[in-house]
Amino acid sequence: MPLPVPDSQWREQVSDNPMDPSSTRTISIVNRSGRRIPSAPIRRAVESALDQHDAKPGEVSILITDDEEMQGLNRDFRKLDESTDVLTFPADNPMLLGDIAISIPYAERQAKARKVSLQQEVGYLAIHGALHLLGFDDESEDDRRVMVEQMNLAAVAAGLPPDHDWASLLHEAQA
Repeated sequence: MPLPVPDSQWREQVSDNPMDPSSTRTISIVNRSGRRIPSAPIRRAVESALDQHDAKPGEVSILITDDEEMQGLNRDFRKLDESTDVLTFPADNPMLLGDIAISIPYAERQAKARKVSLQQEVGYLAIHGALHLLGFDDESEDDRRVMVEQMNLAAVAAGLPPDHDWASLLHEAQA
C-alpha cells in the first residue's frame, strides 16, 4: 500500500544510463516533519543500501514525518497505536521498490539515547528501511545481527560511521 506521498514535492533520479528508463532508480523524499532535514544524506544512505545488493531499478518514496502521522500509519498498517522510528511498505508493482516513513521526533529521541547526531540516526533508519524493502528482517536475534552487519556496510559506503550495536533502542526499552 503506497504512502500518500505526492510526486511533485521532491524527486531525484539516479541512473547509470539516463536514456534507458529500466536502469533508473527514482528516490522521492517528502518532508512533512516541520523540521529542516537535509535530503542528500538520506538519498545517499538509501542508494548505498540498494547498490550494495544490486537492487532492481524502480522508485523509492521516503516520507519524513512527525510522531503523530507516524502513529497513524503504524495504527492503520500494523494495528499498533503508537509512533515508531521507521516503517516500510514494499511495493507489488515491478517499477516500484516501495515506501519508507521516518519519524524525526522519534529519531531525535533515539539519537540522543544512542549519543549520535540526528543526521546519523536518520541515515541509519533510511538504510534500515531500504534493507527491509530488499527483504531483510530483524524479528529474530540472528536476523537482527545480519541486518546490522548489512546496515554497517551500507553506512560506511554512505559516509556514515559503522555502529555494530545499532538497535531501535526506544523499542527495546518498551519491550
